Amino acid sequence: MLQSIFDFGQTTSTFWKQCDKALLDEQNELLEHEFLVGSKERLIKKKFLVMSQDSLFRVSLSNLKKAPLLTMHVQFIEASTDNFVQLNSDEQLLGFHLSYQGKSLEIFTADKISYDIWKSHFKRFAILDNFHEAFQVSKMIGKGSFAKVYQATKKETNTQYAIKAFSKAYMQQQAKGIESMLNEIKIMRRLNHPNIVKLYEVHETTNSIYFVLDMIQGGELLQRVRETGFLPAETVQKLAFNLVSALSHMHENRVIHRDLKPENLLLRSTENNYEIILADFGLATNLDEEHLFKRCGTPGFVAPEILEYVEGQEFYTDKCDVFSAGIILYLLITGNTPFIGVDQKSILKNNKECEIDFKEPHFKLAPIQMQDLIQSMLQKKVSYRLSSQECMRHPYFKQLVKEYKVQIEKYQSNLQCYQEIQNARKIGTQDLEQRSPLNFNSSDSISSNISQNRQDQRKTSIVAGASKFSQYSARLSKQNSREISDIPLKQEQKKSKDLHRLALTNSQLKQIAFNQFDNVEDPTAEDCNVGVMVRQYNSTRQIRIPDNTLQIKECNTPTMQKQQ
Repeated sequence: MLQSIFDFGQTTSTFWKQCDKALLDEQNELLEHEFLVGSKERLIKKKFLVMSQDSLFRVSLSNLKKAPLLTMHVQFIEASTDNFVQLNSDEQLLGFHLSYQGKSLEIFTADKISYDIWKSHFKRFAILDNFHEAFQVSKMIGKGSFAKVYQATKKETNTQYAIKAFSKAYMQQQAKGIESMLNEIKIMRRLNHPNIVKLYEVHETTNSIYFVLDMIQGGELLQRVRETGFLPAETVQKLAFNLVSALSHMHENRVIHRDLKPENLLLRSTENNYEIILADFGLATNLDEEHLFKRCGTPGFVAPEILEYVEGQEFYTDKCDVFSAGIILYLLITGNTPFIGVDQKSILKNNKECEIDFKEPHFKLAPIQMQDLIQSMLQKKVSYRLSSQECMRHPYFKQLVKEYKVQIEKYQSNLQCYQEIQNARKIGTQDLEQRSPLNFNSSDSISSNISQNRQDQRKTSIVAGASKFSQYSARLSKQNSREISDIPLKQEQKKSKDLHRLALTNSQLKQIAFNQFDNVEDPTAEDCNVGVMVRQYNSTRQIRIPDNTLQIKECNTPTMQKQQ
């Protein structure tokens, strides 16, 4: 079994941990299904499972238990696999092998639609370990202090992605390296916006961690500006709207980026200069959780309140990102950052004092409403500064907001008949920027897609009112779908050939079945010893075949010799 660095060398005594029933009520989106599970007693039981973005829950009539999805590894079990549960089913079963901290669980279902939905969610919210089987890497397209970026093609769909590869050994040597990577994974999985880089999958192998990301073909925004010169006012307006829209989505999810700078703004394509993609969430944090880093960012772009933060005082708000975004817009229309210095120390000093020249000639040439927006974003006093949601409502974006709402209505209408489709093929490069945290104590349309909702899913059917757990348990009680309900004995006559195939998978036994050995009986015959074995094997919930059941002494195949 793969030793995961996300286990931090810890082991758990049980797969499931008891948790508060009210925890379900805190989850926004839940996916539910009843799976078949093999027990220690070699019985097949039903378990009602519920998945959220970061946890897997087991619901029974009396209690609620959970397992962490963030660090859970998942492998997909095909229908052709001869697992104990699969061998003892009249139907073809698909399954998942789940593991974390040394404990594992295998769950199965005959519902192909539900299986595909759960598979899609596991790919997004758990850890996979089949990278080299799933992807064909073509070339390296970027390199930084912590990771390398490769261009790769997913074999199943022929879709190209950017692969961000981390060395496990190197990350383990860094202070809070693994914790920082987990934090980045958790935050990126929470976000889903057309102007934010999307994390599709996370893979772990013996030596590496791989992030499967959007392939961005337009390169860095700043490099494009250097090549084309100053951007037209209309382009800057659309770019600013996309940036503020991305911030608004992040802040609605209680996430702050804390490292907004031109290098972290990429362009989706070469077709225009405003469809930006916000990348690099190495310093991002959730406002509702413990923060790995308190004072971090890039000199010249970081908000003054971060520089002035003192341990123990009230933590700064999401408006810190609005300030950094304002600096980027100021740079785009003037060509310079407002905080200039001969070295990092002087830049930080000017950054902290936050004296900005709004009379700069190029700035005064910008549209009046744009000037007003940027000044409102760059207020040193946080209470005077606009939030990202307030920026969206600024008169500067009035016309764009109308277009935005029209696209949202059209998108939501399309969702009614929406089915999961493959992502469009993207070709290009994605640059990797150094993400080292800086310790300030020591010195023609808007984006083509509106923020996507979750894929068309079978979500929970519970209703408002009572707690989610009580509604789930009531349904279980009504359906008599208890946690330990056994699977009925199979009816042999329904699928005799399939049962034979499942029980006798060895190629030599298949040869026996087709009478290629003259001195062996037809295994499917009613009075054949092998036929008796097959029926006994598949009519019990216990996978144990008595030695005296098998009487084919004439066959000298390795498999049969071993069984004798």
